[in-house]
Amino acid sequence: MALLITRPSTFLPLILAEGEDSRYGEIVTTTVKASKDYYPSRFSPDIARSTERVLTRYPALDTMKSQNLEAVSRFLSQNLPVSYSPSFLMQFIVGKDCFCFCARDLSRESELRKHDDKGIVGVVAGKVLRSALNREVCTGHVMMLAVATEWRRFGVGWELLRKLELAFNNVSSSSITAPRLKSIFLQVASTNSGAIQFYEKGGYAYEKSECGYYGNKVDGIVMRKYVD
Repeated sequence: MALLITRPSTFLPLILAEGEDSRYGEIVTTTVKASKDYYPSRFSPDIARSTERVLTRYPALDTMKSQNLEAVSRFLSQNLPVSYSPSFLMQFIVGKDCFCFCARDLSRESELRKHDDKGIVGVVAGKVLRSALNREVCTGHVMMLAVATEWRRFGVGWELLRKLELAFNNVSSSSITAPRLKSIFLQVASTNSGAIQFYEKGGYAYEKSECGYYGNKVDGIVMRKYVD
């Protein structure tokens, strides 16, 4: 017996973040074998094919708030090879065309009070870069994406990346004079094969290597997706 999430058309709000949409899954029990045709659009098809993974809740996605800076900084240091201070993260709150979104497990109310981690299980952040040579185009930069180990392969990373890409597109379409979004790029460690495959599935392709980008003799790989 497998637990699957119903299609988006039958979604009911389970956890709703302020200002966010209500597309959260209704958990149903079924004896039907999971297939590629039975999964909501916000999840990866790979998740639906697994009958061993059980998702009993889905995190709310919302914009990072100033009161969450410390918690986000701690989360990133625990789940990424590099650390980001709260002062560095502040740019995503006050900076122009800068974005940071958090996936939060709001069902852990007692744990939140104990550990003060704000229930954060995933973070994505990036900014829109404008060209000084060609003001008609701009580029999106995915600066960081991290998901807690226990929440991986549930589609959290996909949804966070999709939300950031949508924010990039919204900047480009905000007015008739706004620059056109030409591409989105990111850096990933050459040793992180799982992340490389994740981004490849999302439409990103290898562009170049950056020697020693992550220190400790770990090279970085620049991956880019063209959107126009």
